[in-house]
Amino acid sequence: MGGGGNVAGERADASPHPLAYVRRRHGWSYQDLAKVIAEHARALGVPMAARREKVWRWEHWGVVPEADSQRALARALGIHPRELELRPWPRWLPAHGGMPDGLPWTPDGSLTALAALVEDGTDDPRGYPLADERTLRDAIADWEAAEAEGAVEPPEGADPGERPQDGEPACGRPDSWADGGVLEWLEAGVLGLRRLDDRLGGAAVRHRTQADLRLVSGLLRREPGGRDTRARLLRVAADLAQLGGWAATDSGRLAAAQRHYLTGLRLAHTAGDRPMAVSLWGGLALQEVIAGRPQDAVAAAEAAVRAAGSASPAVRALAAVRLARAHAALGAEAAFRRAAAEAERRLDAARTDPGPPWLYWLDTAELDAQRGLSLLDLRLPGEAGPLLERALAAQDPAFLRDRSLYAARAAQARALNGDVEGARALGREAAALSRCCGSPRLAAALDALKAVLDARR
Repeated sequence: MGGGGNVAGERADASPHPLAYVRRRHGWSYQDLAKVIAEHARALGVPMAARREKVWRWEHWGVVPEADSQRALARALGIHPRELELRPWPRWLPAHGGMPDGLPWTPDGSLTALAALVEDGTDDPRGYPLADERTLRDAIADWEAAEAEGAVEPPEGADPGERPQDGEPACGRPDSWADGGVLEWLEAGVLGLRRLDDRLGGAAVRHRTQADLRLVSGLLRREPGGRDTRARLLRVAADLAQLGGWAATDSGRLAAAQRHYLTGLRLAHTAGDRPMAVSLWGGLALQEVIAGRPQDAVAAAEAAVRAAGSASPAVRALAAVRLARAHAALGAEAAFRRAAAEAERRLDAARTDPGPPWLYWLDTAELDAQRGLSLLDLRLPGEAGPLLERALAAQDPAFLRDRSLYAARAAQARALNGDVEGARALGREAAALSRCCGSPRLAAALDALKAVLDARR
């Protein structure tokens, strides 16, 4: 592209480069950013022309800015110069899919991360690049260091003994914006959204989930009275962040999913909710499997296993399920089989202790389905098919999205095993169910089935 004649007409959201996210967040055009860099360069004693063309080339041609421009931009963004050495361009830009850099693992840090999540918006799948391996490993290390220091109690509010009873109006109490009734509505609302996701898919619930996150963030900022009230709000926020991460994953917004999961981990830590932390790490592991990054998936799943510790059998089963799926994506069959066997043992022990209410979906049918999907990843369709069909037969009929997905995968296994007619019958069932829900994952499964069937004509 010659000259800068077309640069002025470029839309700010035309590039997925991290620098494009930085510009969008600050409302800068190419020319605005060029001027900002030139001004800060002069403050550093470096004369520099404000040329919008060079900013465009950084974003669209992969040109690496010269050192002076990077130092000037870092100064404008408040980034310590050391970060430029530790994270070469463009990794030091504050545009990865995790939380804002440098936040403490405290209640204030959690609320700042939550505010960033709801204020920045996550609708645009190009809004954030996927976090790189180092960012993920740093997040794991930060979380484990915070957990080693112990859960942080929510900030002191009103005396918990003065908290209004459930159902008591709180409008006249400035320290109690969320009374027992409000908390119960919020908690029940998350569970209801999960049921909607089961039936309609993540795309149908992600906007509502984001709206509820914004509501809870506002309530937390109003300093509701009492530690119990605050802890319950934080748990609701963590629960919504986990559901938001899953809905984003199901909708193909993988970087937004990372941001939800990593923010949710801060909220769960502040609330002292270790089971939810397991769910968040497990969700992140599955998102990395879907993103085609199995090593990162294993790292996140191992964090889930460590987080599970001595939790209830159902929670430990969840961690083992996610670890099995991650190992299968990596091609590690022996490790997959060990983790799958552990999941089966833990789930069997959970018959008398079903775990948290949000884990209602983890049963023997779901375990069979996850094992079947893993065996497909391992190119073992002969073992995968019966498990997937058994899961399909036993699964709750209301789980339309998952039933459609598992029917498509079971059909793929039949086709790979040479049963083309059986594959077509299951494929028709999957297609019929898919009309009731939307999911890029489901579309990908149907496309994969079509490719296998076409190859066997």
